Amino acid sequence: MTSDIRQDIENLEKDVLRLEDNIEEFSRLKYDEGIKEAIYQIQSNLKYLSILANGAPIEKNEDRRIMDFLRIHYGHLQKLSVPL
Repeated sequence: MTSDIRQDIENLEKDVLRLEDNIEEFSRLKYDEGIKEAIYQIQSNLKYLSILANGAPIEKNEDRRIMDFLRIHYGHLQKLSVPL
């Protein structure tokens, strides 16, 4: 896998983790607009990460790690509720 693709994948994973932390903070602050924006960005990042992972020449163990990350964080996303 090229270093550019690897860096993009790492950046997307870090951003998803950061946004999940932000949602926890926004929930405590009752900042509904921030929650909505963070959820939208997580969805976008996970979709892009999935596209990268499926199209990149990745080693088997790296592919497994990325797929596990996607599965876990899609699960987290499904548990979140979007404020009305």
